[in-house]
Amino acid sequence: MLDQVFKNAGIQVGDEDALVRLFSYRLFSAREPVLQSGQAWRQLYYIQSGLIRLFYTDEDGNDYNKGFFRERHCLWPVAPRDREQGVLFSIATIEPTEVLVCDIDALYHHLEAQGLWQRFALYYAERLLESKFQREHDLLTMKARERYIKLKADLPDLIARIPDYHLASYLGVTNVSLSRLKRGINK
Repeated sequence: MLDQVFKNAGIQVGDEDALVRLFSYRLFSAREPVLQSGQAWRQLYYIQSGLIRLFYTDEDGNDYNKGFFRERHCLWPVAPRDREQGVLFSIATIEPTEVLVCDIDALYHHLEAQGLWQRFALYYAERLLESKFQREHDLLTMKARERYIKLKADLPDLIARIPDYHLASYLGVTNVSLSRLKRGINK
């Protein structure tokens, strides 16, 4: 299953490859912090099962979701700043989550020695940038109703797993507004 992380980037990995041995298993319980704002992000997480959210928290303790990641998603600190100075957001599970974890420096050194780091990093950086542009577009040009309909069409199975208050935050609306949207759409 881990080979998909690298296969996507055009890197072939066998079960006995030293790269596989860089990973360890970790189980997070539901709503468990994975990384707190301000901490340096030093690991890659490959989600085997479960659901993770990335979010900002304001000074009043309000959370604003920036993304959701599920099975077969790979999360790692693409921006060097996050590895060195600490992230501006937090990462937490929504449901019990099983991940394969790898130290990012060990991964970098392993792939760099084979001339493969650039291929790996570019693949994931391009996808991250693409998703950020799409999200920015949606938030700036679409009404909340349109954003919800699009999210529901794009990720119907994920919608059922994410609590409404997290969905509302991600869509940029209040819980009450999301309830109204859902009622209006489901009529």
